[in-house]
Amino acid sequence: MKPFRHEVPERLLQGIIAPTLLALLITLVLGAIIISRIDAAHSQAQGVSFVLETSEITLKIEERFKAYRQVLRGARALFAASQVVTRDEWRRYVTSLRLHVDYAGIQGVGFAQAIPAAELAEHERRVRAEGFPDYRVTPPGQREEYTSIVFLEPFDWRNQRAFGYDMFSEPVRREAMARARGLGVPALTGKVRLVQETSTDVQFGVLLYLPVFRQNQPLGTPAERERALVGWVYSPFRLGDLLTGTLGDAGQHLRIRIFDGHDLTPDTLLFDSRPGGNPPDSPLQRKTLLELDSRVWTLVFDHTPGSAARSHAPLLEKLAVVLIGGLFVLLTAAFCVSRQRTRELARTSASLRASEARYSSLVNLSHDGIAALDDEMRFVFINPRLARMLGYTQDALLGRSFDSLYPSHDLGSGETLSERLARGHATSFEQQLVKADGSLLTAIVADTPDLDEGGHLRGVIVTLTDISERKESEQRVHYLATHDSLTGLANRPMFLDHLHTSLLIARRHKTRFAVLFLDLDRFKEVNDTLGHAAGDALLVETAQRLRRSLRASDLPARQGGDEFMVLLHDIKTEAEALGVADKIRQAIDRPFHVGGHACSVAVSIGIALYPDDGDDAETLTRRADEAMYRAKTSGRGRGAASRPHAGRPSG
Repeated sequence: MKPFRHEVPERLLQGIIAPTLLALLITLVLGAIIISRIDAAHSQAQGVSFVLETSEITLKIEERFKAYRQVLRGARALFAASQVVTRDEWRRYVTSLRLHVDYAGIQGVGFAQAIPAAELAEHERRVRAEGFPDYRVTPPGQREEYTSIVFLEPFDWRNQRAFGYDMFSEPVRREAMARARGLGVPALTGKVRLVQETSTDVQFGVLLYLPVFRQNQPLGTPAERERALVGWVYSPFRLGDLLTGTLGDAGQHLRIRIFDGHDLTPDTLLFDSRPGGNPPDSPLQRKTLLELDSRVWTLVFDHTPGSAARSHAPLLEKLAVVLIGGLFVLLTAAFCVSRQRTRELARTSASLRASEARYSSLVNLSHDGIAALDDEMRFVFINPRLARMLGYTQDALLGRSFDSLYPSHDLGSGETLSERLARGHATSFEQQLVKADGSLLTAIVADTPDLDEGGHLRGVIVTLTDISERKESEQRVHYLATHDSLTGLANRPMFLDHLHTSLLIARRHKTRFAVLFLDLDRFKEVNDTLGHAAGDALLVETAQRLRRSLRASDLPARQGGDEFMVLLHDIKTEAEALGVADKIRQAIDRPFHVGGHACSVAVSIGIALYPDDGDDAETLTRRADEAMYRAKTSGRGRGAASRPHAGRPSG
């Protein structure tokens, strides 16, 4: 028998050390596998979140420029609706847009007039006579052609620095202005320093131009568009202000750089959310191209370290794995103290609960609506923000299908959503949803499918961003671009658009319609004796009487000044058109009461029938205008109606 002193180490080796080493080896292998999967899952989640955030930022920039283009189209419509746009009319239009509330980054809305070199001195004299004695076109010097910023609202101290500036004298601006004029479409400049900038808080900017052409001029070729040019409506943008609110909370862990064109050089850098810093050492970087009005921007996104909760979360998970492995080894050892084991388990559980609480707070405090759907597109989780957005309680939405919130006209799109997600395709799209009170909410919906190992859909994570206010703003701009601001009637561009549509329908179905041209007689006397406010009130009342004299299918419009136009659909005979004209005349013949005074006006009406008097919009409107002047000459003072080639006016 071996001595006892040799048996103790052997028994210790066999009973404690060997099982402990084996448990340690198993723990190391399993721990390495688990930690590797934690890293992979975290990297995948970071990648998905990175793509979603950067896609949303790109979409927001593109949506903002859509709104800016609508603003400029509305400004151009002022010139189409009036022979002369006054400085006061321009100020009222821009003020109604609420630029500082709805259009971040836009410095103003302006008009740059094209000035032939021979007319420069007369132009400066005319503007000085408006109350600007120091006005002159800058920079000075002899040039073949000039432009000048004559309108720019809001006309604050910053924008006053640009008053009279000839943007055509600067190469970058000139290239965009010439491109807009030659193609007849909006054009965006390259990188410029705005005239409004001071020596402090300098930001680079860009300008968006939209050409304005004279009415009734041919615009088929670049040469014709150059001859018909009046000027450009435009907006300047400071890049830093433009992106205000676009990054949101993502700005804490994302760096965005915007370059003009495809080259990524300091000379082409338009914007850097973290100027002066080196590009972050991160594997997450994304480059995307954004085409805006015939110009390409390159957007470069870099992931930077975020909040402590974001960066420490995977570390805590790895620590939990190590602690669990250590507990397994200690439990295997015969001499492990039970109190120590209990303390380690409690510490691990607390770390896991804290991690879960942090992630739960991020979801519940999010400014976006977040929901989880099962494989049949039914809600299984709703965060409080989504419930408030939709006006439901969380319990009322649980178990309900997502497409049950769609408006009735969208009910067929739920199946398409399920089919796309089943193929593992994530996307973002705009969708209207019906709230609990029956009103509609417009949201950007981003969905991410969750597939099992076999590629089958297990569920969906959905994020909703409320854009209802932005859509309402776009609709307001569209209304201002298509309606007369005083009377609420359609303006001339909208009338001509409906006229072209009526021509297509009439040609296809062999139907007839009529165009009426109206001019108020003695309106100038009311305007001169009672003032412009009374004249405006008379025009508003005239528009109301005109609406009441027509059918719901007919379209009244204001041509400008005291001239109106009417489109009468489904007119079968000349007598029907004359009957409507007589009804309008009788309505307007009744006395008006404006500003405490009674006054009377009459109306002269010209009528053109399709196809009797013309088969295109230009001919019909011209013939109606000629007939109106013939009626005015024959019946001024009592109102009259006339048709082309008619032997006598009828009133």
